[in-house]
Amino acid sequence: MIRFLLVISLVAFAAGCSSTKSVVKQDTIQADYSKYQLVGPRKRIFVSAFENKTTYGQNRLGEGISDVLTTELAKTNMFIVLEREKLDAILKEHQLASTELITEQSAPKFGQLLGANAIITGSVTQFGVRTETYDVILSSGKKQIAACAIDVRIIDVNSGQILWAGSGQGEATRQFTNILGSGKAGGYDETLEGDAFRAAVVRIMENIVPTLSNVPWYCTVAQVSDGKIYVNAGKKSNLTIGQSLVIYRSGKEIIDPTNGLVLGREEEKIGTGVVASYLGEDGSVITQQTGDAPKQGDLCKMH
Repeated sequence: MIRFLLVISLVAFAAGCSSTKSVVKQDTIQADYSKYQLVGPRKRIFVSAFENKTTYGQNRLGEGISDVLTTELAKTNMFIVLEREKLDAILKEHQLASTELITEQSAPKFGQLLGANAIITGSVTQFGVRTETYDVILSSGKKQIAACAIDVRIIDVNSGQILWAGSGQGEATRQFTNILGSGKAGGYDETLEGDAFRAAVVRIMENIVPTLSNVPWYCTVAQVSDGKIYVNAGKKSNLTIGQSLVIYRSGKEIIDPTNGLVLGREEEKIGTGVVASYLGEDGSVITQQTGDAPKQGDLCKMH
């Protein structure tokens, strides 16, 4: 009898405090990039739209993964991440067909047009959302769980070779609890997808960042005027005043006849120069020290 009265009292107390209340618990997915230290110029990285190989979400999943990866790379403060809108503008300018996937064969062409040092591409291989429910005396609720898996490739734009390939998996959850409710509170949370994407990306950032850090850096001669050499890298790229550079002229591609991949390019050393001053947000003026006069499109590499 006493126990019965105690239960009635608890129910009455809970009812007096609240009718139906939802408590949402969610995962916090973050990465610590403080261990990475920038050495030398920032590499220019382009993240292409990922292919969605699942039957869920059509193009949204591939674009979502690309957006999350772009954000995480920017957080490291190690790279200059180029926006996908820039590729669309370049495709239109050069009257090239739009493409969602960049392959090893096409990466050198797009990399040169974008001024990128490396391209990241890949696919969403798995995605799904499941719901778990429970119902007890005074409360009920449910848990939504999103899980995804991705494949990622990093391509060197000079050679078209895959520098690193790997997979990542991630999960994100939301838990909804009702006090004196039916256990059905809380509709589908669309942010669950993004958190699952971020969990998968964060898992492989420890492979992505070192790989990109080892990609050879170069910048491009944008213009030569009155003896001044203007290049598309400067203060934002962490190029330092007084830095010595070697200027090269790219020749024809060397193609592997067995698979059609670019092995590299013929390069002719034009001369040397030093960074004299910055220009705008991310440009600089090079003073030539030795060699023949460069022209637009020539490459500058670290001495």
